[in-house]
Amino acid sequence: VCSMVINCVTKPEDRGKMLSLLYQHLRPGGYCFLTLPLLCLKQSPYITPKIFLEMLSGNEGLGFDAVETKESPKLAFYILKKPCKKSSKANDCSSIETSHKEKLSRNTNKTKFKSMAIVNKGKKFRNKFAVIL
Repeated sequence: VCSMVINCVTKPEDRGKMLSLLYQHLRPGGYCFLTLPLLCLKQSPYITPKIFLEMLSGNEGLGFDAVETKESPKLAFYILKKPCKKSSKANDCSSIETSHKEKLSRNTNKTKFKSMAIVNKGKKFRNKFAVIL
C-alpha cells in the first residue's frame, strides 16, 4: 500500500525511483495499491492521468499490470500487479525469481519518461508535479 506518499517526495527523479523500487520489492503476482491526489495529475503541466498510467504499465513504463483504476473527486486510485513471467503453469508465480541483471536492465530501458516535457499549457496548470523514470 502506497497511499498519499508519492506526492510528498520532493524531486521528480526520486518519485520515479520510488515507483521503480515499489516494482522491485513486489513478488511476481503481487499487488500494489497506489493513491495520490487527483490535482497532482490534473493540474500539472508535465503529466496527465493517461501519461501516469503509461509510466506505470506498458513496455516503456515500469511494467505493472493496471488491474483497476478509479478517480474520486479528490483522489486517484490504482491497483497494480507485478506480472508473472511465462512459465509452464499460467497462474503459478511461486517459483519465479527476478535476476539482479534483469532488475538493472528494467531501470535503464526507459527512454520515453526520462525528462519532463510540458504537455499542458496555461494558467490553470499551476502545480509542478512530475515523475521521471
